[in-house]
Amino acid sequence: MVYRDERLGSMARTIHCFFSGGRDSALACYIAKKVADVRRWRFVLVHIDTTVAIKQTREYVKQYAEWLGAELIIIRPERTFREYAERIGMWPSLYPQRFRWCYRYLKLQPTIKYIKEQYRKGDLIVMGVRKDESRFRSKFYTATFFQREYGNVKAVVWAPLLHVDELIMEQLMKQFEIPKNPVWKLGFSGECLCLAGSSASKIALILRHFPEEREMLLEIDDIINSNRRSGKPSAPFALVQAGFKTLRDFYQRAVKTQLTLDDFVMPYKSCEGACML
Repeated sequence: MVYRDERLGSMARTIHCFFSGGRDSALACYIAKKVADVRRWRFVLVHIDTTVAIKQTREYVKQYAEWLGAELIIIRPERTFREYAERIGMWPSLYPQRFRWCYRYLKLQPTIKYIKEQYRKGDLIVMGVRKDESRFRSKFYTATFFQREYGNVKAVVWAPLLHVDELIMEQLMKQFEIPKNPVWKLGFSGECLCLAGSSASKIALILRHFPEEREMLLEIDDIINSNRRSGKPSAPFALVQAGFKTLRDFYQRAVKTQLTLDDFVMPYKSCEGACML
């Protein structure tokens, strides 16, 4: 949507800030909102409900939108993660690309649909990507402003935090008093538990600290492995590499019997899979 601002005497631009519920997007959207206010542009927070998020993150997204004073638009995939998992019969994986069905169905397709319907010439798409998050992002993202094609729409993307390092990131979060998602203390945003790019330590943290989500994931694991045409078990990639047959196998043999979390503690780090849009 584009609306007319009589103070400007022309069609006002819209900033569409994609907000995952993570630290980077929280800071990026705060900065973008300040710019929109100064420029008198429309501003919307766009959150993708992957249908497999941590409950606290879903709640935080709404709380953050209220704190920021921003319009919140929640978009969703055509089917739930559970439904896709049952149809496809395997846990998603980063490689090969065709196995990365989580990104394609849960994020990319809803995003393309939204941009086709809502993006207009002159608008901006904002993402909270930072180059120092991973080697992939450092090579893939080279400019603060760039053009990206979503379906048949060529959109201008702004990455305000592209060159911000971890130290500056922490300083800005404190300076602007950005409200915190309680999930951040465990090292991730919790907006997508597809587990495709998750390390064994991260998966262990999820299974230990979030019982509601743990039961959901274990049920999905059972569904996946009861629908395997090959008869061979499927598990998230990191667990296969560690010698576990299924997610439930990992939970039973490693997580439940782990006496401490020493081996599972990790600093805040975004998914190496770089599920940016």
